[in-house]
Amino acid sequence: MSFTHEKPGRNEPATFSRFLQDILIDGDVRLAGLQPDDMTNLMDAAGKYKLDFDDACQYAVAAKLNPEIVSFDSDFDRTNRKKKLPREIESE
Repeated sequence: MSFTHEKPGRNEPATFSRFLQDILIDGDVRLAGLQPDDMTNLMDAAGKYKLDFDDACQYAVAAKLNPEIVSFDSDFDRTNRKKKLPREIESE
């Protein structure tokens, strides 16, 4: 793995390491993935809701595993799953 320096404090190994520790190790974030069989749902969502590939991936994971979508991205407002803003889950 390599890192490039773009701005002070950004993309430094220590910053990246702290992020991974805070989010994936100490936090309550879990990684989820899609299998080849899930690609039909991904493509259907992309077309139906006019989502780009990244948003369609997130939508397909949510459809498969049923987590809430937490995002600032207004593209999810066009879907039947909707989304929560980060501030909405801070008090939960």
